[in-house]
Amino acid sequence: MTTRTLLAALAVLVLSDRAAAGDADFARDVRPVLQKNCFRCHGERKQEGGLRLDVRRRALAGGDTGPAVVPGKLDGELLRRVTARDEKLRMPPDEPLADGDVATLRKWIEQGATWPDEFAGKEPAADHWAFRPLKRPAVPEIRNPQSAIRNDVDRFVVAKLSDSGLALSPPADGRTLARRLYLDLTGLPPAPEDLKRFLDDPAPNAYEKLVDRLLASDHFGERWGRHWLDIARFAESDGYENDNLRHDAWRFRDWVIGAVNSDRPFDQFSVEQLAGDLLPNATPEQKVAAGFHRNTLWNSAASGDKEEFRTYAVKDRTDTTAMVWMGLTAGCAQCHTHKYDPIGHREYYSLYAFFNRTDNAEVKLPDGKTAPTLKEVTRETRVHLRGNFLRPGPVVTPGTPAFLPPLKARGRTPDRLDLARWLFDPAHPLTARVAANHVWQHLFGVGLVPTPDNFGLNGTRPTHPELLDWLATEYVRLKWSRKALIRLIVTSATYRQSSNRPVNDRDPGNELFGRQNRYRVEAEIVRDLALSVSGLLNTKLGGPSIVPPFPDGLLDQKFTSESLKMPGPDRHRRGVYIHVQRTLPHPSLLVFDGADGNAPCPRRDRSVTPLQALALLNDPVFVECARALGDRLRKSAAGDEARLRLAFELCLSRPPSDRELKVLTDLVARQRKLGATAEQVWLGVARTMLNLDEFTTRE
Repeated sequence: MTTRTLLAALAVLVLSDRAAAGDADFARDVRPVLQKNCFRCHGERKQEGGLRLDVRRRALAGGDTGPAVVPGKLDGELLRRVTARDEKLRMPPDEPLADGDVATLRKWIEQGATWPDEFAGKEPAADHWAFRPLKRPAVPEIRNPQSAIRNDVDRFVVAKLSDSGLALSPPADGRTLARRLYLDLTGLPPAPEDLKRFLDDPAPNAYEKLVDRLLASDHFGERWGRHWLDIARFAESDGYENDNLRHDAWRFRDWVIGAVNSDRPFDQFSVEQLAGDLLPNATPEQKVAAGFHRNTLWNSAASGDKEEFRTYAVKDRTDTTAMVWMGLTAGCAQCHTHKYDPIGHREYYSLYAFFNRTDNAEVKLPDGKTAPTLKEVTRETRVHLRGNFLRPGPVVTPGTPAFLPPLKARGRTPDRLDLARWLFDPAHPLTARVAANHVWQHLFGVGLVPTPDNFGLNGTRPTHPELLDWLATEYVRLKWSRKALIRLIVTSATYRQSSNRPVNDRDPGNELFGRQNRYRVEAEIVRDLALSVSGLLNTKLGGPSIVPPFPDGLLDQKFTSESLKMPGPDRHRRGVYIHVQRTLPHPSLLVFDGADGNAPCPRRDRSVTPLQALALLNDPVFVECARALGDRLRKSAAGDEARLRLAFELCLSRPPSDRELKVLTDLVARQRKLGATAEQVWLGVARTMLNLDEFTTRE
């Protein structure tokens, strides 16, 4: 026996004696055992089975099959593996752990597995910006600003611009500002008389008064409710092959619109959707709100495995909740521990357990009708090994990821209401950040975090982290008032900038927000604009969905036993009320990148294709709008120039330039020369206006 071997053996004996004597110290006795035998496969570089033993939090949370260390209990994964007789299960795999080392670990765990802070270890995730506690940053002091500053939002933006030698762009003119506000807050263009009233108002707070009028409009709820319906994956059919209709799903949509219009605080708005059915003395309205969870796909085919698709729906509810309120891609942990974010495989199914204890239900409404909701049931939850529901693993109870603040349960077993309230715990680092980012995104076209669905390590860092945190804390200070936060942002100089500034080489992507962004409005708003300027728009609020005309034959191929055709003036209602069929989205919405309801849509794509121009020319709705707009121009004004000026005021909220006026005057003259009737002449003008890029663009 060599001297080195002899010394090692003596060291093991000493450690074993100390452990046996009740003196198992982590730094002196336990960590050396883990470091020598475990860190190679369960350390910083490698985490076999999702297990990491060099960091306290991860060791206590455990790997894919259960907690590695359970203080005071000897049934944790660590001891099970090091004492396993089966060589395929025993760890370390190459050589059994020495008896003295096993005794050390056992004694340490029996004594409570004390793991001092100085040896807790640190993961990269612990320092990730989104996972740090949310603290209100100081507002930057701006000395001799080169740009106008209207509120504290501007101070953060200007400070960042100044670091790059840049400044805010000049403010947009009054007409552009008004049109921008109308499109952002209501999704409709300003009527010429409303625009004139704003432009003629001499009051210094005329702009703020306009903001308040638009926030108070019922159209605000339709506009911002649609944003929420996107991430709620709202649709009115089951999906899959049968894609059966959900006749009462629209009641959840109307609940959203009403809640947004009444400025229901975002925390209450969220809790009612996550767990409205579990609130004390829950009202029918609160149970309808819980229909948020019923927006999952469901396979009603006789050949479908009901349990399989039930678990799919539960996973969808889990993943959607994590993405919508926390900006986490939790679904990546369905089959194995998350490769980037600190969400273990077992932790995923603890989160899943909140939703696995539910069944679909219906709530009876005062009018005798019903609406989709949920009900709580008793159901055991097990880990799905490799994500397969047919391979059940260890039993888990409802719980939240260990890297986030602990959840406080009202009873012995946490439920969805506990989960919903946990999301709004002041110590939670994600909820307010994600919510504030959503609001910013809809007012600038892109969020301060460009990946609204991923605040994790693999997402994009915020362009203005201090501003994001300030807005998040301000949202809380404003008692979660969506309207108050929007008002703050739209009254800033940053929001009121022109979008016409040339691209700057130092900020080509406008990540510093040194100008406003110019982009096409969403699919529903394209249609709403055409209906509004044509005078056809039906402003009825709420109620069953509509189905605008489809191309000939397409609708009949899909619906043979049920007719969804909607004749009469109801077909001219706003796009938010269009029936959403998962397997057959309306073509006029699909071509402009509308959400299909199959999955949460935190940010819509914006494509530019020839099909969009063809839709504006040939889709039945736009043909009808062009004809009505032409009639409106012909009947509302006398003389060609007056009619053309009215066309510009209605469609673009501005007068035409001399060149534009000449081009359209020549168009009118040419059509008349070719023998066109008055109706045909002004139909041609109307189709031209509705097909302008500027008509569908928010400046």
